Amino acid sequence: MTASESTDRLDPLAKTALWTASMRAREHAREDRLFCDPLAVLLAGAEGPRIMERFEGAVQPGVEDPALAVRTRFLDDLLTAQDRGGIRQFVFLAVGMDTRAFRLPWSAGVTVFELDRPALLSLKGELIERAGARSRCDRITLGVDLLRSWTTPLEAAGFDPVHPTTWLIEGLLYFLDPQERDLLLEQLSEISAPGSRLLADYVGQTVLDSGAMAAWRARMAEQGHPWKSGCDEPRPLFSTYGWSIGTTAYGEPDADYGRWSGVTVAPGVPGTRGRYLISGRRC
Repeated sequence: MTASESTDRLDPLAKTALWTASMRAREHAREDRLFCDPLAVLLAGAEGPRIMERFEGAVQPGVEDPALAVRTRFLDDLLTAQDRGGIRQFVFLAVGMDTRAFRLPWSAGVTVFELDRPALLSLKGELIERAGARSRCDRITLGVDLLRSWTTPLEAAGFDPVHPTTWLIEGLLYFLDPQERDLLLEQLSEISAPGSRLLADYVGQTVLDSGAMAAWRARMAEQGHPWKSGCDEPRPLFSTYGWSIGTTAYGEPDADYGRWSGVTVAPGVPGTRGRYLISGRRC
């Protein structure tokens, strides 16, 4: 089976992983890159750049959205800090074509669980094997449906709910409706020991419903992966499940890296306003 044939088997939401990988590959190619991801171009394949170019050309022509680069670097730094702080168990939900298991400087004894759709993880595994890449941690992949029962298979794969965990929910929450989001948070919270961490990105519902986001939402829906939810008050949302969180807006000092202020988004063109990054701790 060719890579193209494998890609054809992916559903529209899974294909967003190829788009994201293509954006990471573009960032890696920059001289002023915020992170290194040499595997990204391989994982994006031929389809990833096509999705990226087709979408950007229709929705925000001439504007290279810096959010992916800023988000990746921001979360990279927090993951590395939590590793150094002693957490040895990391779970990446809807991991897609993420390569942090291969590129971050993990300490000895760290296990990274990668969860996503089976077809996507199968394609990713084939491409990584072809590249001869080796992870820098104990990497365990698990093909599951995150909208159904997935915690039992996770524990069967070696996850230990007794020990603190860092959960990474990147590029996922806005693809879930409120009921799906709440179920996911409830499930992961039930198996999170005190001292566990949660990292995520999200968008404000008010911004999501605004006219400025209409073109973006319409295009996402046309492609079969609509943005379904946002949250204007994330602290009470996450506190319901036992998490104390902080939020960081893109462009704030901790999420700028000299990249955000240099970007101009024309009036009326959907950019990344109203999106924010979450860092939480299990109470």
